[in-house]
Amino acid sequence: MKYLVLASNSFTGAHFVNHVLEHTQDQVIGVSRSPEYHPLLLPYLYRKERSNRFQFHQLNINTDTAKILELIEREKPEYIIHFAAQGEVRNSWTWPADWYETNVMSLVRLTSALVDKKFIKKYVMASTPEVYGATGENLVESDRYHPSTPYAGSKLAGDLHLMTLHKRYGFPANFTRAANLYGIHQQLYRIIPRTILYIKKNKTLELHGEGKSVRSFIHARDVADATLKVATSATSGEVYHVAPKGSGISMFDLVQKICGLMKTDMNEHVRLIRENFGQDALFSMSSEKIRSQLGWQDRISLDDGIAEMIRWIDENWAEIKNFPDEYQHKV
Repeated sequence: MKYLVLASNSFTGAHFVNHVLEHTQDQVIGVSRSPEYHPLLLPYLYRKERSNRFQFHQLNINTDTAKILELIEREKPEYIIHFAAQGEVRNSWTWPADWYETNVMSLVRLTSALVDKKFIKKYVMASTPEVYGATGENLVESDRYHPSTPYAGSKLAGDLHLMTLHKRYGFPANFTRAANLYGIHQQLYRIIPRTILYIKKNKTLELHGEGKSVRSFIHARDVADATLKVATSATSGEVYHVAPKGSGISMFDLVQKICGLMKTDMNEHVRLIRENFGQDALFSMSSEKIRSQLGWQDRISLDDGIAEMIRWIDENWAEIKNFPDEYQHKV
């Protein structure tokens, strides 16, 4: 079998590439707008030789639609996994048009040209629980949508387009909505690696919304496993939540946990900020559907995953300390 991974350089995409190469004998084609990153940020290159079952193409989904379609027609991948997105909530308020261009219009241009490609067995869209808006606990896949940020609105618009293609043409689309991802190789501006870096650099971390927002965290390797199961085993048209069991953790408690594991005083490194940039207060999803239908289960606890990240950063500190730890906007 052959997989084409859109945004193979992304944190989630690179972990999925690595998962397929490690657990199958299948071919993988990576597509991303940037050249391949440093091996510390690409798990399929970390501590190993490049697999001869992987090929990479630097193509931008916003500007290279024709070239991506040519690549798909030439390679005829049975599975297309779509991780390409503008994914920052706070920055979506600053550049909303860029979020809609990437998350909606590029998707429309690409998938509308793929509806008659019979070689495609499954098109998996990595969506987001942000489409549900501020919620209570134990969301299920049939709950109503109520997006409250440009990021969430743009992701929902892309999902709805794919759903129309499934209904009209039988296009074999599926959707995954994962809890907050984390793990080694993550972009350093994300909350867990950022907290670790700021402690090591003795910098002050700002916790927006005073750290009251509650999130569930799921390890990227567990998400990669779930994505592969959805691609190969799910019925087309279905949505699946990928999340740990439980009610989540506040950002305040998460940072406090990291400080505890690093044996440092949280008060020395954190400043609470009231503004939350429209981020929703609570995401808590039920993942019973993917557990019961596809036999998926998460295997990496939050404590173990954070401890692994601390070790990874410590082991590679000579290089990681010089990496940018702020968001860098790309179109």
